[in-house]
Amino acid sequence: MIKKSLARDLMKNKRDALDESFIKSASIDISKRAYGFITANYFKKTAIYMSIKNEVRIEYVIYFNKEKNIEIFLPVCKKEDYICFSKFNDMNSMHKDYYGIACPAGENAANEKDIEVFFIPGLAFDSFGNRVGYGKGCFDRILKKTGKSVLVGVCYDFQFISDDILESENNDIAMDFIITEKGMLRCLHNNKKYHDSGDLRK
Repeated sequence: MIKKSLARDLMKNKRDALDESFIKSASIDISKRAYGFITANYFKKTAIYMSIKNEVRIEYVIYFNKEKNIEIFLPVCKKEDYICFSKFNDMNSMHKDYYGIACPAGENAANEKDIEVFFIPGLAFDSFGNRVGYGKGCFDRILKKTGKSVLVGVCYDFQFISDDILESENNDIAMDFIITEKGMLRCLHNNKKYHDSGDLRK
């Protein structure tokens, strides 16, 4: 078992060292796969995030959604350990949240149970869907409210730990799928039936 603190430091250092060309290429691949998963399952309400610190730029999904066939929701951090999700309209109507991350302006928080699929950032994931974040627990708290929503962990392939297990706690929320530039992986606990658009890793 890998301690969260060790995985957090190791993966953060590796991610900080990534070059721009890899980040862009991998992020486009991942976002295409994510959008394919959304459309293959006819999801109409999707939550993503605005990337920081060399995270996967899942916000490229916005550009693949040119026809606005799906509603996109983004996290809004209102204080250090609290987030909600608000509907994205366009880049011109964004402002900065508590952490200085771009988010939708306004105070209209979405009902998390109405969002069908969440794409969640993390520093490390394992095949059981365990996730290591930044340690504040913001996403875990809000994901407890999601009901039957599909939870997809987003990372580069080197952040996916296939040969060991990450330390987990009772309050941690496991992902249903992990998505990387090499494909999607169904987490071992997940028996939900969803279309993978021919992209599921074995």
